Amino acid sequence: MSEKKTGTQYVREMCETFRGVAEKTKFQAVNEKFLSLTDELEPITKKLYFKTPKGTEDVIELVAELEELKAALDECEEADAAMSMCNPFYEKIEKLIKKVKTMKVRMT
Repeated sequence: MSEKKTGTQYVREMCETFRGVAEKTKFQAVNEKFLSLTDELEPITKKLYFKTPKGTEDVIELVAELEELKAALDECEEADAAMSMCNPFYEKIEKLIKKVKTMKVRMT
């Protein structure tokens, strides 16, 4: 029987992907940003709890978007273009981080 992943498991996988992207990218700014996001997101992962399917669905969408971004970064040749592609994704992740950090209870 296959086990259904939780939102928290997806976030942990996303952090692993961030590290992988940072390691492979040839752009220093992208590397630093992904490592920074990982450093912020990993400590609060245990605070994440998705009581409703909506929270998990949101994270699944972010994971899918990250996979698309990763593929686009592999083909990108300019640092400015790479940052332009990454900025919308960074903003979404930073909103999630801010929301979790300011909550007094676990995310639902």
